[in-house]
Amino acid sequence: MITVRSPRRMRSSIRAMNLRTRQRTWPTARLRKVMNDEVGMADSLWFEREEVLVPQTIAVIIATNRGGPYLAEAVESVRRQTRPVEEVVIVDDGAPAGELQRFVEKNSLRYVRSDGQGVSAARNAGAAATSADWLVFLDDDDVWHPDRIQEQLRALEGRAGTIASHTGGWYMDSDGSRFGVDWSAPSASSIELLRGDVPLPRITTLIVRHDAFDRIGGFCNGMRMGEDHDLILRLLMLGESAAVDRSLVGYRRHPDNVTSRLSSGRPNARRWWRRLRAEALVHGDSAVVEAIDENRRRTRRANSEADLGELIDAVRHHHWAYSARISWSLALSPGQTVRAVLRRARA
Repeated sequence: MITVRSPRRMRSSIRAMNLRTRQRTWPTARLRKVMNDEVGMADSLWFEREEVLVPQTIAVIIATNRGGPYLAEAVESVRRQTRPVEEVVIVDDGAPAGELQRFVEKNSLRYVRSDGQGVSAARNAGAAATSADWLVFLDDDDVWHPDRIQEQLRALEGRAGTIASHTGGWYMDSDGSRFGVDWSAPSASSIELLRGDVPLPRITTLIVRHDAFDRIGGFCNGMRMGEDHDLILRLLMLGESAAVDRSLVGYRRHPDNVTSRLSSGRPNARRWWRRLRAEALVHGDSAVVEAIDENRRRTRRANSEADLGELIDAVRHHHWAYSARISWSLALSPGQTVRAVLRRARA
């Protein structure tokens, strides 16, 4: 059975644990709201980071619209953690009536209903339902290494101003067989991550402070694709993430996987960068503006190369509708597309 302890309302105690010394490193602006009119997300918050001790309560949030063996395997991987979590919240995002309730009761989990409003709203509902100090978001078809939580808490110890931790991971197919090359999680500052010197953390590997999640407004309910990266970018503008360079999360790829086609989230990516850059300009953070500009250039190049490869694959397999969609995406960045074609021709 999963060790599920009653959530303790530790807000006042955690505030008492906070050290009184405040950092005056980037970002330096005091609490300030910047309204995002483009995608309708909640106000993002800019604040002076505090040094805090690592609290102990952790909630795992699983948003799902289905039951089945993948979900059972995901929950079992939580059950096998060497450091048990305090709470597992299953958020029903429109599953068949009664299916998830039976699963929750059988496994002694907590149930929250989100009425099929999308994964962002479901994750936000799960976060709002718990008072745990740290949040972890587990996709219903992924799994964890048994040491995941223990290793990330260890990485967070003594890290003043750190609001999150992320890890590396591995890919697996629909049968759970490992394939491909694992992705790594090298240590990097928030500026280095924003600049694209190393790949961004992945939401499936992230553990984040609950108060930091609340301060940036959680996931953007107005986004249907790319909401993971949007959240991570806003968190990195708030504080640091401690890296654990071990493969501790298994990411499953299968025909129903929402990210199996990369170009679906590209229009949202362009909106992320415009909005984040506008926020940084408002606050006069020139280092952040430069980092975002550099990452935008790298992202456009990588997207064009990925889209070109997918276009070639789609045409080869006679997927004409998808070919048309990718062609439209490539047409939005003609300069990058031409350079991607030339690089491929020289390769």
